[in-house]
Amino acid sequence: IFNSINLRLLNVVYPNSWDAGDFRAGAATAFTQINHLLDEGDFQSLRGLLADDLLEELRETHPALAAGVDYKLVEVRQLGIFTSVAKADANGEEAIFVTPLLRVTEKYVLTKDSSIWWEVRRLHKWTFKRLLPSEDGSEASDWQVVEMDKKRWRPTGIDEDRERSEE
Repeated sequence: IFNSINLRLLNVVYPNSWDAGDFRAGAATAFTQINHLLDEGDFQSLRGLLADDLLEELRETHPALAAGVDYKLVEVRQLGIFTSVAKADANGEEAIFVTPLLRVTEKYVLTKDSSIWWEVRRLHKWTFKRLLPSEDGSEASDWQVVEMDKKRWRPTGIDEDRERSEE
C-alpha cells in the first residue's frame, strides 16, 4: 500500500508518469517478450528494453543456461510492487525505479528426451527504470529493465549428464 501511495503522489509532481494498470500489464508483457527474445538470441531487439550492462551480462550467460533445455513460459502474474523509489540515476537524471514481484510458472523440457520435464514456479523481482519528465519539457522515457534478481533456471545435474555424454 505504501508504494502505491508514493507512486500516485508522484503524478502530482510529474503528471502522467505513473499508471498502475499500464505498469501491471507492461511488466508481464516485458517479462514474456524479453524471455522470448533471449531464446531467439535476438540481443539486438533487446537494446533499449534492457540496460546496457544487463544486456551484456545476458549475452554472455544466457546461452549456457538455455543449452539442452527447451523453455516455455506458462504464466506470469504481478503480485504487487516490491519496492519503488524516485531518485537521481547514475547520470544525475531524475528517475523512478519500480520493482514488481512477479509470480512466474515456467516449463523446462530436456531437449534430448522430452519425457523429462520440470514445471517451476518462482518469484522474480525485476527492477524497471523510467526517466521522469524534465524541466525542459521532455516527456517521461519508456520503461527499461535495469536489474533482474533471477536469470534462467537450470535443472541440477543436467550439466554433468551432458559432460558424460560428450566423453
